Amino acid sequence: IYFYNSTTLDEEKYIETDTMISSLAFSPNGQILASGSFNNGIVHLWDASSGMLLRILEGHTSSVRSVAFSRDGTTLASGSADSTVRLWNTASGETLRKLEGHSGMVLCLAFSPIGQILASGSSDEKVLLWDLEKGVILNTLEGHAFWVSSLDFSPDGQRLVSGGYDGTIRFWKIATG
Repeated sequence: IYFYNSTTLDEEKYIETDTMISSLAFSPNGQILASGSFNNGIVHLWDASSGMLLRILEGHTSSVRSVAFSRDGTTLASGSADSTVRLWNTASGETLRKLEGHSGMVLCLAFSPIGQILASGSSDEKVLLWDLEKGVILNTLEGHAFWVSSLDFSPDGQRLVSGGYDGTIRFWKIATG
């Protein structure tokens, strides 16, 4: 893992791992870096300043394809080729929930800026909206003709955008889907 200065583009830090990195995410305060492992289903949490390993999060049975922090940084979501999403407590490393609902690899994740909603996109061509408090699916968004590869919420949390390998970008109103 390489860290670069965004102004000078100089390399600032390098972390050598024993795994192939498939996804990365900084915590909102920039102090923690999460990395998803392609070859062993493990998530690593790193101190972003020192590069020291803070925690190893184990639970997925296949490659981790996506990682995302909640807006307050206390929860990390990881999406896997095992078709599950796991929610982790970033302080303790404990699994908070295992979310099951996709029939394909979970490729992308996005936390809503308001409320307890997580969106997950998959190779099953669906976007699932999750109620994180209850651990249930709120809505299933269908329309992509191939894998859903990218997600993001609007700043007000009222809309979600999804991009897929079908070459489309779809806009969803969260209240109605």
